[in-house]
Amino acid sequence: MKNNKSGYINEIHFLRAIACLFVLAVHVTGIYYSKHGNTFTEYTEFFNQIGRFGTPIFAVISGFLLFLQVKKKGFDAKRFYHSRMVKIGMPFLIWSVVYLALMKFVLQVDIFTDWKRFVVDFAMGNSFYHLYFMSVVFQFYLIFPLLQLIRTKLGWWIALVLAIFANYYFVYLYSPENVTVVSQLMEQRAMLTKWIFFFVFGGFLAYNWDSIQKFGKKLNWFGFVGFAALILLAVYEYKAKGSIGNNRWTNMINIPVMTVMVIGMYQVVKKVGWIEKFFAMLGNLSMGIYLVHPLVIFMYSRTLPESVWTTETAPFMFAVILATSIGFIKVLQLFPLNHYVITVPAKKKPVYKEREPKPEMTLSVR
Repeated sequence: MKNNKSGYINEIHFLRAIACLFVLAVHVTGIYYSKHGNTFTEYTEFFNQIGRFGTPIFAVISGFLLFLQVKKKGFDAKRFYHSRMVKIGMPFLIWSVVYLALMKFVLQVDIFTDWKRFVVDFAMGNSFYHLYFMSVVFQFYLIFPLLQLIRTKLGWWIALVLAIFANYYFVYLYSPENVTVVSQLMEQRAMLTKWIFFFVFGGFLAYNWDSIQKFGKKLNWFGFVGFAALILLAVYEYKAKGSIGNNRWTNMINIPVMTVMVIGMYQVVKKVGWIEKFFAMLGNLSMGIYLVHPLVIFMYSRTLPESVWTTETAPFMFAVILATSIGFIKVLQLFPLNHYVITVPAKKKPVYKEREPKPEMTLSVR
Protein backbone atom coordinates (compact mmCIF):
# COMPACT_ATOMS: atom_id res chain seq x y z
CA MET A 1 0.00 0.00 0.00
CA LYS A 2 1.15 3.50 -0.76
CA ASN A 3 0.11 6.85 0.57
CA ASN A 4 -2.53 8.21 -1.77
CA LYS A 5 -4.70 11.21 -2.37
CA SER A 6 -7.41 9.76 -0.15
CA GLY A 7 -5.30 10.68 2.86
CA TYR A 8 -4.51 7.11 3.88
CA ILE A 9 -1.09 7.33 5.51
CA ASN A 10 0.43 3.94 6.22
CA GLU A 11 2.74 5.02 9.04
CA ILE A 12 -0.15 6.57 10.97
CA HIS A 13 -2.31 3.46 10.67
CA PHE A 14 0.67 1.37 11.77
CA LEU A 15 1.03 3.68 14.78
CA ARG A 16 -2.69 3.30 15.50
CA ALA A 17 -2.37 -0.49 15.43
CA ILE A 18 0.45 -0.30 17.99
CA ALA A 19 -1.68 1.99 20.18
CA CYS A 20 -4.50 -0.56 19.99
CA LEU A 21 -2.20 -3.35 21.20
CA PHE A 22 -0.91 -1.14 24.00
CA VAL A 23 -4.42 -0.35 25.28
CA LEU A 24 -5.46 -4.00 25.05
CA ALA A 25 -2.36 -4.98 27.06
CA VAL A 26 -3.38 -2.60 29.87
CA HIS A 27 -6.88 -4.00 30.16
CA VAL A 28 -6.01 -7.68 29.74
CA THR A 29 -3.31 -7.50 32.41
CA GLY A 30 -5.80 -5.58 34.56
CA ILE A 31 -7.93 -8.74 34.70
CA TYR A 32 -4.91 -10.74 35.83
CA TYR A 33 -4.33 -8.10 38.51
CA SER A 34 -7.85 -8.53 39.90
CA LYS A 35 -7.74 -12.33 39.58
CA HIS A 36 -4.48 -12.44 41.59
CA GLY A 37 -5.69 -10.53 44.63
CA ASN A 38 -5.01 -7.05 43.22
CA THR A 39 -1.33 -7.73 42.64
CA PHE A 40 0.83 -7.86 39.54
CA THR A 41 3.52 -10.32 38.69
CA GLU A 42 6.71 -8.99 37.14
CA TYR A 43 5.42 -10.05 33.73
CA THR A 44 1.89 -8.61 33.91
CA GLU A 45 3.13 -5.38 35.49
CA PHE A 46 5.54 -4.86 32.59
CA PHE A 47 2.84 -5.07 29.94
CA ASN A 48 0.36 -3.09 32.02
CA GLN A 49 2.77 -0.19 32.47
CA ILE A 50 4.20 -0.26 28.95
CA GLY A 51 0.66 -0.20 27.61
CA ARG A 52 0.25 3.31 29.08
CA PHE A 53 1.64 4.68 25.82
CA GLY A 54 -1.54 3.66 23.99
CA THR A 55 -4.15 6.27 24.94
CA PRO A 56 -2.00 9.37 24.29
CA ILE A 57 -1.03 7.90 20.91
CA PHE A 58 -4.73 7.65 20.04
CA ALA A 59 -5.09 11.33 21.03
CA VAL A 60 -2.19 12.30 18.76
CA ILE A 61 -3.70 10.39 15.82
CA SER A 62 -7.14 11.95 16.41
CA GLY A 63 -5.59 15.40 16.20
CA PHE A 64 -3.31 14.55 13.29
CA LEU A 65 -6.02 13.24 10.97
CA LEU A 66 -8.38 16.16 11.58
CA PHE A 67 -5.75 18.87 11.21
CA LEU A 68 -4.31 17.21 8.11
CA GLN A 69 -7.77 17.16 6.56
CA VAL A 70 -8.21 20.88 7.29
CA LYS A 71 -4.77 21.59 5.86
CA LYS A 72 -5.71 19.86 2.60
CA LYS A 73 -9.42 20.62 2.23
CA GLY A 74 -10.29 23.48 4.58
CA PHE A 75 -12.90 23.46 7.35
CA ASP A 76 -16.65 23.02 6.96
CA ALA A 77 -18.26 23.29 10.42
CA LYS A 78 -21.59 21.67 9.46
CA ARG A 79 -19.95 18.73 7.76
CA PHE A 80 -17.41 18.38 10.57
CA TYR A 81 -19.94 18.12 13.40
CA HIS A 82 -22.23 15.81 11.44
CA SER A 83 -19.32 13.49 10.73
CA ARG A 84 -18.09 13.55 14.32
CA MET A 85 -21.53 12.85 15.74
CA VAL A 86 -21.86 9.78 13.52
CA LYS A 87 -18.31 8.49 14.04
CA ILE A 88 -17.83 9.30 17.73
CA GLY A 89 -20.99 10.75 19.29
CA MET A 90 -23.39 7.92 18.47
CA PRO A 91 -20.97 5.06 19.32
CA PHE A 92 -20.20 6.83 22.61
CA LEU A 93 -23.90 7.10 23.51
CA ILE A 94 -24.74 3.55 22.44
CA TRP A 95 -21.81 1.87 24.18
CA SER A 96 -22.33 3.94 27.33
CA VAL A 97 -25.87 2.54 27.50
CA VAL A 98 -24.62 -0.99 26.78
CA TYR A 99 -22.05 -0.87 29.57
CA LEU A 100 -24.47 0.79 32.00
CA ALA A 101 -26.92 -2.04 31.32
CA LEU A 102 -24.11 -4.48 32.02
CA MET A 103 -23.40 -2.74 35.33
CA LYS A 104 -27.08 -2.60 36.29
CA PHE A 105 -28.43 -5.99 35.27
CA VAL A 106 -25.38 -8.26 35.41
CA LEU A 107 -23.21 -6.77 38.14
CA GLN A 108 -26.22 -5.47 40.08
CA VAL A 109 -24.66 -2.02 40.60
CA ASP A 110 -27.05 0.79 41.53
CA ILE A 111 -26.19 3.44 38.94
CA PHE A 112 -29.04 5.89 39.59
CA THR A 113 -28.40 7.07 43.17
CA ASP A 114 -27.91 10.73 42.21
CA TRP A 115 -29.17 11.99 38.85
CA LYS A 116 -26.87 15.02 38.77
CA ARG A 117 -23.89 12.81 39.48
CA PHE A 118 -25.15 10.31 36.93
CA VAL A 119 -25.32 12.95 34.18
CA VAL A 120 -21.77 14.13 34.94
CA ASP A 121 -20.44 10.57 35.02
CA PHE A 122 -22.20 9.75 31.75
CA ALA A 123 -20.82 12.83 30.00
CA MET A 124 -17.31 12.21 31.30
CA GLY A 125 -17.28 8.60 30.08
CA ASN A 126 -17.46 6.98 33.50
CA SER A 127 -20.07 4.45 32.37
CA PHE A 128 -17.19 1.98 31.99
CA TYR A 129 -13.48 2.21 32.58
CA HIS A 130 -12.41 2.86 28.97
CA LEU A 131 -15.08 5.30 27.75
CA TYR A 132 -13.47 8.35 29.36
CA PHE A 133 -11.24 8.73 26.32
CA MET A 134 -14.28 9.07 24.07
CA SER A 135 -15.39 11.98 26.26
CA VAL A 136 -11.94 13.57 25.93
CA VAL A 137 -12.11 13.28 22.15
CA PHE A 138 -15.56 14.85 22.04
CA GLN A 139 -14.35 17.77 24.15
CA PHE A 140 -11.52 18.21 21.67
CA TYR A 141 -14.08 18.43 18.88
CA LEU A 142 -15.79 21.31 20.69
CA ILE A 143 -12.64 23.47 20.58
CA PHE A 144 -11.38 22.19 17.23
CA PRO A 145 -12.97 25.06 15.25
CA LEU A 146 -10.70 27.44 17.18
CA LEU A 147 -7.57 25.30 16.97
CA GLN A 148 -7.97 24.77 13.22
CA LEU A 149 -7.46 28.51 12.74
CA ILE A 150 -3.76 27.87 13.41
CA ARG A 151 -2.43 27.47 9.88
CA THR A 152 1.30 28.28 10.15
CA LYS A 153 4.26 26.27 11.42
CA LEU A 154 5.22 29.12 13.78
CA GLY A 155 1.69 29.15 15.14
CA TRP A 156 1.94 25.43 15.83
CA TRP A 157 5.25 25.85 17.67
CA ILE A 158 3.60 28.43 19.92
CA ALA A 159 0.53 26.24 20.43
CA LEU A 160 2.73 23.26 21.29
CA VAL A 161 4.64 25.17 23.96
CA LEU A 162 1.41 26.51 25.50
CA ALA A 163 -0.09 23.01 25.46
CA ILE A 164 2.92 21.62 27.34
CA PHE A 165 2.44 24.12 30.16
CA ALA A 166 -1.35 23.66 30.24
CA ASN A 167 -1.11 19.85 30.30
CA TYR A 168 1.51 19.89 33.08
CA TYR A 169 -0.43 22.41 35.16
CA PHE A 170 -3.74 20.56 35.12
CA VAL A 171 -2.18 17.15 35.75
CA TYR A 172 0.30 18.13 38.49
CA LEU A 173 -0.34 21.62 39.87
CA TYR A 174 -4.07 22.34 39.75
CA SER A 175 -5.42 22.17 43.30
CA PRO A 176 -8.49 24.34 44.01
CA GLU A 177 -9.01 25.56 47.55
CA ASN A 178 -12.81 25.18 47.45
CA VAL A 179 -14.89 22.32 46.14
CA THR A 180 -17.14 23.63 43.38
CA VAL A 181 -18.89 22.16 40.36
CA VAL A 182 -16.08 23.47 38.17
CA SER A 183 -13.34 22.05 40.40
CA GLN A 184 -15.04 18.66 40.47
CA LEU A 185 -15.20 18.66 36.69
CA MET A 186 -11.58 19.76 36.36
CA GLU A 187 -10.46 16.88 38.56
CA GLN A 188 -12.06 14.30 36.27
CA ARG A 189 -9.49 12.20 34.41
CA ALA A 190 -11.47 12.82 31.22
CA MET A 191 -10.95 16.59 31.22
CA LEU A 192 -9.39 17.70 27.95
CA THR A 193 -6.99 20.03 29.77
CA LYS A 194 -5.16 16.93 31.04
CA TRP A 195 -4.70 15.64 27.49
CA ILE A 196 -4.47 18.79 25.40
CA PHE A 197 -0.77 18.41 24.58
CA PHE A 198 -1.31 15.15 22.69
CA PHE A 199 -4.06 16.58 20.48
CA VAL A 200 -2.05 19.73 19.79
CA PHE A 201 1.00 17.62 18.97
CA GLY A 202 -1.21 15.86 16.42
CA GLY A 203 -1.80 19.24 14.77
CA PHE A 204 1.90 20.07 14.93
CA LEU A 205 2.65 16.71 13.32
CA ALA A 206 0.14 17.35 10.54
CA TYR A 207 1.64 20.72 9.64
CA ASN A 208 5.20 19.38 9.74
CA TRP A 209 4.44 15.91 8.38
CA ASP A 210 6.56 16.00 5.25
CA SER A 211 9.80 16.84 7.07
CA ILE A 212 9.07 14.54 10.04
CA GLN A 213 8.14 11.65 7.75
CA LYS A 214 11.25 12.21 5.65
CA PHE A 215 13.46 12.08 8.74
CA GLY A 216 11.65 9.06 10.18
CA LYS A 217 12.03 7.08 6.97
CA LYS A 218 15.80 7.35 7.25
CA LEU A 219 15.80 5.53 10.57
CA ASN A 220 14.72 2.09 9.31
CA TRP A 221 16.05 -0.51 11.76
CA PHE A 222 17.20 2.21 14.15
CA GLY A 223 13.51 2.87 14.72
CA PHE A 224 13.32 -0.46 16.57
CA VAL A 225 16.36 0.53 18.66
CA GLY A 226 14.78 3.85 19.62
CA PHE A 227 11.44 2.17 20.35
CA ALA A 228 13.15 -0.38 22.63
CA ALA A 229 15.00 2.43 24.41
CA LEU A 230 11.70 4.14 25.20
CA ILE A 231 10.35 0.87 26.61
CA LEU A 232 13.43 0.48 28.84
CA LEU A 233 13.10 4.05 30.09
CA ALA A 234 9.45 3.40 30.92
CA VAL A 235 10.48 0.29 32.89
CA TYR A 236 12.97 2.38 34.84
CA GLU A 237 10.26 4.98 35.47
CA TYR A 238 7.67 2.63 36.94
CA LYS A 239 10.31 0.73 38.91
CA ALA A 240 11.50 3.98 40.45
CA LYS A 241 8.15 5.73 40.93
CA GLY A 242 5.55 2.97 40.98
CA SER A 243 2.50 2.83 38.72
CA ILE A 244 2.66 5.49 35.98
CA GLY A 245 -0.21 7.33 34.33
CA ASN A 246 -0.77 7.49 30.59
CA ASN A 247 -0.83 11.32 30.55
CA ARG A 248 2.29 11.76 32.70
CA TRP A 249 4.71 14.54 31.77
CA THR A 250 7.34 12.15 30.41
CA ASN A 251 4.88 11.03 27.74
CA MET A 252 5.07 14.54 26.33
CA ILE A 253 8.59 13.49 25.34
CA ASN A 254 8.03 9.78 24.82
CA ILE A 255 5.12 10.02 22.39
CA PRO A 256 6.70 12.46 19.88
CA VAL A 257 9.90 10.40 19.88
CA MET A 258 7.96 7.15 19.57
CA THR A 259 6.01 8.55 16.62
CA VAL A 260 9.24 9.20 14.73
CA MET A 261 10.62 5.78 15.68
CA VAL A 262 7.47 4.06 14.41
CA ILE A 263 7.83 5.79 11.03
CA GLY A 264 11.26 4.17 10.78
CA MET A 265 9.94 0.81 11.96
CA TYR A 266 7.27 0.82 9.28
CA GLN A 267 9.91 1.03 6.55
CA VAL A 268 11.08 -2.42 7.69
CA VAL A 269 7.66 -3.91 8.47
CA LYS A 270 6.19 -3.04 5.07
CA LYS A 271 8.74 -5.35 3.41
CA VAL A 272 7.03 -8.36 4.99
CA GLY A 273 3.64 -8.58 3.30
CA TRP A 274 1.64 -10.58 5.83
CA ILE A 275 2.87 -8.52 8.78
CA GLU A 276 2.01 -5.28 7.00
CA LYS A 277 -1.47 -6.59 6.16
CA PHE A 278 -2.05 -7.63 9.76
CA PHE A 279 -1.12 -4.21 11.15
CA ALA A 280 -3.12 -2.45 8.41
CA MET A 281 -6.19 -4.47 9.39
CA LEU A 282 -5.57 -3.81 13.06
CA GLY A 283 -5.16 -0.08 12.48
CA ASN A 284 -8.39 0.03 10.50
CA LEU A 285 -10.34 -1.79 13.24
CA SER A 286 -8.57 -0.17 16.19
CA MET A 287 -11.38 2.12 17.38
CA GLY A 288 -13.90 -0.67 17.00
CA ILE A 289 -11.62 -2.92 19.07
CA TYR A 290 -11.32 -0.13 21.64
CA LEU A 291 -15.10 -0.03 22.02
CA VAL A 292 -15.84 -3.77 22.22
CA HIS A 293 -12.83 -5.35 23.92
CA PRO A 294 -13.91 -4.62 27.54
CA LEU A 295 -17.13 -6.52 26.85
CA VAL A 296 -15.10 -9.45 25.51
CA ILE A 297 -12.78 -9.33 28.54
CA PHE A 298 -15.80 -9.25 30.86
CA MET A 299 -17.36 -12.25 29.12
CA TYR A 300 -14.22 -14.37 29.43
CA SER A 301 -13.53 -13.28 33.01
CA ARG A 302 -17.05 -14.39 34.04
CA THR A 303 -17.18 -17.68 32.15
CA LEU A 304 -13.69 -19.19 32.21
CA PRO A 305 -12.53 -21.06 35.32
CA GLU A 306 -10.09 -19.37 37.68
CA SER A 307 -7.43 -21.95 36.79
CA VAL A 308 -7.18 -20.38 33.33
CA TRP A 309 -5.97 -17.03 34.68
CA THR A 310 -2.38 -17.94 35.46
CA THR A 311 0.45 -15.63 34.40
CA GLU A 312 1.59 -18.18 31.84
CA THR A 313 -1.71 -17.91 29.95
CA ALA A 314 -1.53 -14.11 29.56
CA PRO A 315 -0.09 -14.11 25.99
CA PHE A 316 -2.63 -16.73 24.90
CA MET A 317 -5.58 -14.86 26.45
CA PHE A 318 -4.35 -11.61 24.93
CA ALA A 319 -4.48 -13.24 21.47
CA VAL A 320 -7.88 -14.82 22.16
CA ILE A 321 -9.39 -11.52 23.34
CA LEU A 322 -7.96 -9.67 20.34
CA ALA A 323 -9.26 -12.29 17.90
CA THR A 324 -12.68 -12.38 19.57
CA SER A 325 -12.93 -8.59 19.46
CA ILE A 326 -12.13 -8.57 15.75
CA GLY A 327 -14.70 -11.33 15.15
CA PHE A 328 -17.28 -9.38 17.14
CA ILE A 329 -16.70 -6.32 14.97
CA LYS A 330 -17.04 -8.37 11.80
CA VAL A 331 -20.41 -9.67 13.03
CA LEU A 332 -21.61 -6.15 13.92
CA GLN A 333 -20.65 -4.98 10.44
CA LEU A 334 -23.22 -7.40 8.97
CA PHE A 335 -26.06 -5.36 10.47
CA PRO A 336 -27.56 -2.24 8.88
CA LEU A 337 -26.57 1.14 10.35
CA ASN A 338 -23.54 -0.50 11.99
CA HIS A 339 -21.57 2.74 11.51
CA TYR A 340 -23.59 4.22 14.39
CA VAL A 341 -22.37 1.43 16.67
CA ILE A 342 -18.73 0.90 15.75
CA THR A 343 -16.18 3.28 14.32
CA VAL A 344 -14.48 1.54 11.42
CA PRO A 345 -13.15 3.66 8.53
CA ALA A 346 -14.45 2.68 5.13
CA LYS A 347 -11.85 1.02 2.94
CA LYS A 348 -10.63 3.18 0.11
CA LYS A 349 -11.43 1.61 -3.21
CA PRO A 350 -8.83 1.97 -5.93
CA VAL A 351 -9.84 4.16 -8.83
CA TYR A 352 -9.26 2.60 -12.23
CA LYS A 353 -8.99 4.78 -15.28
CA GLU A 354 -10.65 3.57 -18.43
CA ARG A 355 -8.03 2.66 -20.96
CA GLU A 356 -8.01 4.74 -24.09
CA PRO A 357 -7.98 2.82 -27.39
CA LYS A 358 -4.63 2.58 -29.11
CA PRO A 359 -4.25 4.76 -32.22
CA GLU A 360 -3.92 1.78 -34.54
CA MET A 361 -7.20 0.35 -33.31
CA THR A 362 -9.17 3.55 -33.89
CA LEU A 363 -11.29 3.60 -37.06
CA SER A 364 -11.86 6.83 -38.83
CA VAL A 365 -15.16 7.17 -40.66
CA ARG A 366 -15.55 9.89 -43.27
